Amino acid sequence: MKKCRLSILTCCFLFIIALNTIAAPIRPIGPVDVSGTVSEIKLVPEEKLKGIPGMSGSAGHDRVIPEHFLVTLIDYDGVTAETARMMTRYLDWNALKGEEQKDKPSFILLRINYGDRNFLKKGMKIKVSGYTVRGDEGGTWTSYGTIDILSQPSLEWEIQNYLENHIN
Repeated sequence: MKKCRLSILTCCFLFIIALNTIAAPIRPIGPVDVSGTVSEIKLVPEEKLKGIPGMSGSAGHDRVIPEHFLVTLIDYDGVTAETARMMTRYLDWNALKGEEQKDKPSFILLRINYGDRNFLKKGMKIKVSGYTVRGDEGGTWTSYGTIDILSQPSLEWEIQNYLENHIN
């Protein structure tokens, strides 16, 4: 009988610990200043998500993820390899598939909310100051202080971009 109670207590304890880990917020990142060259820009449309009854955090409430850019930076600096990996995986878990865990990732993903669709271009060297990543089981959100354009795309980048977008 004592063994049965102990087993039940152990299962309840493990269940409570599992629930707390599932509902916990992600480890926050930043603010950091990261700079690099824009290699890809993807416009992600606004998305409305329904809350899940009984869930804690933002997952329990209806929410709107605003239109944003998913920006891929290469030749980046300002963050450690571990931080770059976490920042990227928080936005797209599969983005670094196939890359070695111990090496610095070849790119980093940033979520940028910005009203002007033509502000960022492939090939630009930019610096994002005060970039933060936060979130919980309901999603990930980011913020930043400023975006500085350090250099415009080179002619080579402009030609490559034109060819990619106009020749099938």
